[in-house]
Amino acid sequence: MTRDLPRLTATRHDVLVIGGGIHGLFAAYDAATRGLSVALIDRGDVGGELSFNHQRTLHGGLRALQGGQIRKCREMLQERRAWARIAPHLVRPIPFLLGTYRGTKRSRLVVRTGFKAYDFLGRGRNQDVLPELHLPKGRLESAAATRRLFPGITERGLSGGAIWYDYQTVHPDRLTWCVALAAARAGVTFGTYVEATGLHRHGRTVGTVTGRDTITGPPLEIAAKHIIIAAGGGLPGLHASLGLGPAPPLVRAMNLLLDRPARDIALAASAASGRMYTAVPWQGFVLVGTYQSEGVVANDDREDGSAEIPSFLDDVNSAFPGLAATRDDIRFVHHGLVPAIVRDGRADLMPDPQILPAPTLDGVVSLVGVKYTTARLAAERAVDALGVTRSTGRTGTALLPHADVADSDGLLQEALRPTRRSLDRDVMHHLASWYGTEGATVVSASLAGDGLDRLSPETPVLCGEIRYAARHSAVTRLSDVVFRRTPLASAGSPGEAALERAATLSAEVLGWSPERRAEELALVRARLRPGATARETR
Repeated sequence: MTRDLPRLTATRHDVLVIGGGIHGLFAAYDAATRGLSVALIDRGDVGGELSFNHQRTLHGGLRALQGGQIRKCREMLQERRAWARIAPHLVRPIPFLLGTYRGTKRSRLVVRTGFKAYDFLGRGRNQDVLPELHLPKGRLESAAATRRLFPGITERGLSGGAIWYDYQTVHPDRLTWCVALAAARAGVTFGTYVEATGLHRHGRTVGTVTGRDTITGPPLEIAAKHIIIAAGGGLPGLHASLGLGPAPPLVRAMNLLLDRPARDIALAASAASGRMYTAVPWQGFVLVGTYQSEGVVANDDREDGSAEIPSFLDDVNSAFPGLAATRDDIRFVHHGLVPAIVRDGRADLMPDPQILPAPTLDGVVSLVGVKYTTARLAAERAVDALGVTRSTGRTGTALLPHADVADSDGLLQEALRPTRRSLDRDVMHHLASWYGTEGATVVSASLAGDGLDRLSPETPVLCGEIRYAARHSAVTRLSDVVFRRTPLASAGSPGEAALERAATLSAEVLGWSPERRAEELALVRARLRPGATARETR
């Protein structure tokens, strides 16, 4: 995949997608599989904003069922299953545990009845899914087992626990990248680090979109017949700059990665504030969330949310007393501005995706996405809303790139055979887990020089992976490499030695000056400061 600005500006595209998060990527991928010529631009990297800042789980809609939203529950069950079919190498079943309490809406009788309805609605959840990804039915646990699995659980009225299963994205940033690769293979032209700045009209139809290369600054013009705007937290600002009318308000949302050892089970509990939180195992640590601001925030708000971390930690510790988390325990803060609704003066996360036609332009829709789980379906509906094709995309059934069921370890060994070298178990597991069947290609491209050396003893990421990413993966900034093309810094700082080496290797391939290398390192370090947020700096 390449950042192809000449092709972006030389062609009149059937569809231009503005926004390279998971919703925009699926919209571009879907439209391309229907035979349309498609381009996608984003003011940063693909998957660099809200699609980077989420809780790494794919839900089947149990909470929607609790609220009586049967149709929504069915859709989430359908989409959870679709992920297991198209990306079996990057999802895994994970149990969730919630305490049950006497005389409440979470009594054992109520939960047992809910599980029966949920299992009925999800009776096809394992159809055409690999056996190792089959999800068991929900079940009730004893109070003793619940206490053992959930240290510090609220004791008053505790009658036991309820366990259900969803999927966890093993490597969510790699998963997002594989959707981008699928879109590129389907013919989508990519323009990362291109910001939309204006819109030229011909009456009620689109003429061209003006843009700006955010790295070097030159203006661009992109011709397109139709536009899908999937800009996430940037949607209100983009609507204003393009003259497209109001957009939904925003709230600030955050998840914390805590330096606490994790069991292989996710916990769910209510905090003192009344919010429901989950604590999910992630790369050996605990990821908790999701916190949201009390009120709406301005679309140009550049605050990092750090002022709200104390309140967030109070909530976390009331929901999960066993964590006893302090600010010093924070490895990483995931942060973003997300679409909201306001009811009775109170702001809350928007519960369902919306597709908003432009009031004064034909062939322009805004896709307001809300959940990673349902991004594919929401994108499909956005393409339908353009009304330019009656065909159906195949994004819900076609395997994503490198997701073939194959012996990844065997392919890696075969790639290593010419060198008569071996790699240790941690490195082999990392290569097979992150790259799938692409791992052998990465190894083959890394055989020369120091390519098979670790960046540092603290990480399984190899020097050759950095060069491979810089050459073949539309890399523009160091943050693209360390956060999204490799898992180097996805769980916090990998150490100065690894960051310095990654910066040097990227600079060698991309031709950065010493000043540019220093600038890129500074941006990454700013995001990795303890308690700092994971929002891109531009």
